[in-house]
Amino acid sequence: MQVPGDIQIIKEDNVTHSFCGLACVGWLYQKIKDSFFLILGTHTCAHFLQNALGMMIFAKPRFGIALMEEGDLSKNEPTLQEIIAEIKADHHPSVIFLLSSCTPEVMKVDFKGMAHHLSTPEVPVLFVPASGLSYNFTQAEDSVLAALVPFCPQAPVGEKKVVFLGSVNDSTADDLRAEAEELGIPVGGFLPESRFDKMPPIGPDTVLAPIQPYLSKIAVKLARERGCTILHSLFPFGPDGTRAFWEDLALEFGITVDLRDREKAAWEKIRMQTDLLKGKKVFLTADTMMELPLARFLHSAGADVVECSSAYIIKKFHARELQALDGVRVVEQPNFHRQLEDVRRLQPDLIITSLMTANPFVGNGFVVKWSMEFMLMPIHSWSGVISLANLFVSPLQRRSKLPVFDEKVWLEGVMPSAE
Repeated sequence: MQVPGDIQIIKEDNVTHSFCGLACVGWLYQKIKDSFFLILGTHTCAHFLQNALGMMIFAKPRFGIALMEEGDLSKNEPTLQEIIAEIKADHHPSVIFLLSSCTPEVMKVDFKGMAHHLSTPEVPVLFVPASGLSYNFTQAEDSVLAALVPFCPQAPVGEKKVVFLGSVNDSTADDLRAEAEELGIPVGGFLPESRFDKMPPIGPDTVLAPIQPYLSKIAVKLARERGCTILHSLFPFGPDGTRAFWEDLALEFGITVDLRDREKAAWEKIRMQTDLLKGKKVFLTADTMMELPLARFLHSAGADVVECSSAYIIKKFHARELQALDGVRVVEQPNFHRQLEDVRRLQPDLIITSLMTANPFVGNGFVVKWSMEFMLMPIHSWSGVISLANLFVSPLQRRSKLPVFDEKVWLEGVMPSAE
């Protein structure tokens, strides 16, 4: 795959405004249904997860936090053994992921050795680096999948199948599998699968098809260690990305398909949404690392993407998306204060941004969409086209139904009467 060296990416080397990697447990424990995620962290970690994932508490989630105090650093292993025993008794997991956090990593706690000592053949304990010092919250999925690689069987030579790379809900996975089989593409499975003991075989004849744009490290790791081929295409978001994804994947198996009519029909299904998006100025701040394909869909739909920024951009892994964004301002690790000035100047119609920065934008009168919502909704392939389009237009439609803001009415409501 040729790297698009002529495409300009502005790199500002600033601090990324994003959740830490511990947030990945919010979707991964639901995907790998016989797992448990144990976070070794501090009260700050507990506070963050309680606030970010607190809505899941009534579902008896399969994740927890082992709180570490300074005095625990020399004697944490016996305590962890007791915690692991309690987890096994209460949840009966097939695998336990031990996630690191910032403070213990700074203190040089030997997470990897600890996980190895606590692991058993019956219930492996797998070390997952997820510190916010090194990973944003989507990249930590990369670490979880890397921990699963030794448990993926070696696929036989000559057995050419596709393995889809990235966590999606079971309904989306079923849709992707059905679409592949309809095109004549043999499916080897998904990484991750919904159960630990069902991880897909991967070998030199495996075609690895990334369906999430933040998994470059695990893709490279599998190509290096197992010799598999990585599909370089658009990610399957929106009619244009979905068509390219399936046509390119089919070609890897010697199958030529023309999905232009299907793409046209998909655009027709969302004509009402794209009519609303046409000409709208959209600004994407860095958060989930999904920004490139989201911006590409908006660009194809006729929106004016005034800036697409992302925490990390891997030129080879994101080559096709970058080519499709030719002419769009693309920024890596943006300076948020500079972005604030540009937002004030450009006055975008819609801002896609993180939970941490959304409210200040709303408070200044901008229409905002939480970027995290794109993580949690089924927006992949043909079946996800309508959901994807609706995520962009819903805040615009909601704003259009609100009365015009009248500062005098607001002041009368909050200021005491002079009489």
